[in-house]
Amino acid sequence: MSKKTRIRNKKRFILFTFVLVISIFIISVGISDFGENLIYTNAQTIINKVFNNTNKDGTQPFNDKNSYLEEETSDIEKNQENYEKQGQEESFVADGETLNQENKEDVGNTMEEEKSVNEDSNKIENGEYLTLENDSNADDASVILPETMYKWNFYRDDNRKVAYLTFDDGPSRHSTRKILDILKDNSIKATFFTLGTSIENNDKAADLLKRMAREGHSIANHGYSHNYSILYPNRIVDVEAFMKDIEKNNKILKDILGKNFKTRLIRMPGGHASWNGTAELDKVLESKGIYQMDWNSLNGDAEGKDFPKEYLLDKLKETVGDKDVIIILMHDTDSKKGTVEYLQSAIDHLKKEGFEFRTLK
Repeated sequence: MSKKTRIRNKKRFILFTFVLVISIFIISVGISDFGENLIYTNAQTIINKVFNNTNKDGTQPFNDKNSYLEEETSDIEKNQENYEKQGQEESFVADGETLNQENKEDVGNTMEEEKSVNEDSNKIENGEYLTLENDSNADDASVILPETMYKWNFYRDDNRKVAYLTFDDGPSRHSTRKILDILKDNSIKATFFTLGTSIENNDKAADLLKRMAREGHSIANHGYSHNYSILYPNRIVDVEAFMKDIEKNNKILKDILGKNFKTRLIRMPGGHASWNGTAELDKVLESKGIYQMDWNSLNGDAEGKDFPKEYLLDKLKETVGDKDVIIILMHDTDSKKGTVEYLQSAIDHLKKEGFEFRTLK
């Protein structure tokens, strides 16, 4: 036997041994579809799948989808979602196979029926999302005197001591749900400045938005992208780009909450006072009856991800000071776990200080 033949046989033996070990391992741990798929493929396929660490359908076999640390959809998942949305207008696909024309009609009828059911489910208390006139817990945003806005002091005509809890950048898969639970336990309503990309990248977003509406919270507009380079190039407001961004998210909200959904309230990403050239935008917003609402107190969760609840509560107390009307900036993204953990203590503190809780519309 030649040296070359011995080397080749040795390589084959090593490969066979490797495949055998992997197969035994898979059988022993019992990874169902993943293991079965590997056992019944040739050696090269086994090696490729082991090193690529993917199932036969391309998914990750050990992905922990229930992890609380899952903050946002990955870029790959986002791209896939966008691709699937674009493809829906071009073809119907089920179980990996293109449907024939007859099945297309069946699927189309089913989709129309589901759409009708979804539209009916959007009705909130025998009507659409509650308007300001029909919401006894909501205040007109114009009661906050605009000339005092940039001094971080807000006033009400009736001199009541009121706290407006506001949450930006959601809805998120985990934090938003937990915040809604806490608010419900305390019979408190809040104002949620929702973000279009957060809605699109969260498969629970529609249910969360409908729950917000059903439980009497205010749903406001924080734009679609939160992209400073698009909205504020060179730190100057691009009015056209900004209004398109707002309208894009408004359409997303209407698609979920019903065609009659309308909010007059927005919050600029980064806040109004952070950018130059806002005068032109203010005129456009005024002409459309839209109110831009900043804040005059906060818990500091925008400064980082992992602040303990004690720090956030101290920051809240510091920025509330002796104010009688407070609009509190917080965030309900999954990266802001501290806000979820601190919220009950914040509510308890504000109640002790004599605040009532209302929403803005």
